[in-house]
Amino acid sequence: MEFQDTRYNRQLLMPQIGEAGQRRLSEASVVTVGAGGVKSPLLYYLAAAGVGRIHIIDFDDIELSNLNRQILYRTHDIGRLKAETAAEELRELNPSIDISYSTDRVTPENIDEILGGYSVILEGGDGPEQRLLCNAFALRTRTPMVHVSAQYGYGYVFTMVNEEDPCLQCVYPDLPESRRGPVPVWGISTGLSGVLGANEVLKTILDKGDLARGYLLSFSNFQNDFIRIPIEKRDECAACGRR
Repeated sequence: MEFQDTRYNRQLLMPQIGEAGQRRLSEASVVTVGAGGVKSPLLYYLAAAGVGRIHIIDFDDIELSNLNRQILYRTHDIGRLKAETAAEELRELNPSIDISYSTDRVTPENIDEILGGYSVILEGGDGPEQRLLCNAFALRTRTPMVHVSAQYGYGYVFTMVNEEDPCLQCVYPDLPESRRGPVPVWGISTGLSGVLGANEVLKTILDKGDLARGYLLSFSNFQNDFIRIPIEKRDECAACGRR
């Protein structure tokens, strides 16, 4: 096949994508709550792949301690807003897609306005309350949601497509207690998690391949282990249980 120097040439040649798949990507929209460690490589690959509209929500400033893993940012960006800086960087990477941002904190009062109307939600936040809020919103609006996280030398990816899938609270029933404050993390872990998360988002949009539904995809950097941890939908789950 004759080579053409176009932005999406290599993925257009793939049978899983082609022109129809690229059109699906260009018509899709993703909203992310947070633009930190795992979201930095994730957003890079969504923009590079041509996802048509990306909205970034993050109220935090860039700090020196972010730079071992938050690859969207540079040393001269310290003190700037993450959302604004991330949007600028992604526009430089791919000016043909729509990148917007918000510095709001997700709350019960504004969640419908700032998370509504997107093809996929990337949950996140500065604490477990926001993560659970995103989870509840995705369930209520039946919007596919992808969870990506990393701690120490481990990474985790999980996808919920509809109400038949276990939700984030099924995966982490102790989330309010176990996900507070900064945790030690190897920068490579956030990178691998972010790339795997981008893969989940793109497969969700394309409706292709196996998704991490009903299991938590986990890996260990130091042992080179990739494992699937089965997750059952819990009838007693406070978010999605059939009570």
